[in-house]
Amino acid sequence: MADQKTPRRKRIDPDDLRMSFGDHLEELRTRLILSLVGLVAATIVCLIFNKHVISFVLRPAFVVLRKYGQEPALQSLSPPDTFMIWIKIALLCGVVLSSPWLIWQMWQFVASGLYEVERRYVRWFGLASPVLFLVGVTFMFFVVLPIVLNFFASLNQSFPVPGTELTWLEELLVGPQEVVPESPQAMPPLVSLLNEDPQQPPPGTLWFNQTLNQLRLAGVDRTYQMRMRPLEDAAAVSSQYSIDFYVSFILTLSLAFGVAFQLPIVVIFLSLSGIVSVEDLARARKYVIFGIVIASALLTPPDVFSQILLAIPMAILYEGGLIVSRMMLRSRAD
Repeated sequence: MADQKTPRRKRIDPDDLRMSFGDHLEELRTRLILSLVGLVAATIVCLIFNKHVISFVLRPAFVVLRKYGQEPALQSLSPPDTFMIWIKIALLCGVVLSSPWLIWQMWQFVASGLYEVERRYVRWFGLASPVLFLVGVTFMFFVVLPIVLNFFASLNQSFPVPGTELTWLEELLVGPQEVVPESPQAMPPLVSLLNEDPQQPPPGTLWFNQTLNQLRLAGVDRTYQMRMRPLEDAAAVSSQYSIDFYVSFILTLSLAFGVAFQLPIVVIFLSLSGIVSVEDLARARKYVIFGIVIASALLTPPDVFSQILLAIPMAILYEGGLIVSRMMLRSRAD
């Protein structure tokens, strides 16, 4: 029998497995449709529970306003404001709720243009990315937002109320101040000072709740209240937030922190894929920090306080990405 050679397996060129430009466009269209479906489904779920979501989102502002003795309420400056806020908050909650699905679709599209050895890392990144996004949004809402609101509210309180007595020049220009004739002094009615509301007060009962700093009046079927503040704490500027601007502020910060917390993934991906070495990333630290400051200014609203609170975690996350990259490269080498 003639000696037969074992057929050699044909070597597969990795470039032959790459998708064409048209295939990439088709993959992009599929991922966009799937992302949109997930976002719409999450937004519908949030619309069902939107009252509870709105109460949760407004709570940080109410806590800060109540702390400084101001009315815990936001203003609607135009008729459609409330409806638009209803949609905005549902969309914000929908983005947060569907973020794992959206980020997974993004990484799947990225994986379609990579070699098989590179796709292994993308699977791990697709799981870590949503977690970091949710951590960023949570850090913003529970840590950064109360600090920022408290800072600006305390800044408003620092402006004292100017005196209203006229100088001689002002009297010459606008006329003398009207003098109100004194009325016979009468004993003012006494109001009960209580730390908590009385149980089932009769209609017409008036008391002051010292815990909430509210003057309350019991009606026939409901209780009326009026917010009070100490005379010594009077300020020239009061913090009266528009609900539209407040929700837009939260939406901007949520997206900024969610995107910024993806920085370790970018660092690990660049180092493991061999695009940039860990040593080069470490040597470029000062340039990266400069870029972080610029990115913080672009991602956050135009106030220095929010920019600092975003830049510091990003710098820490960059260093964390370098540490994890070194550990993974050392493990792969072993």
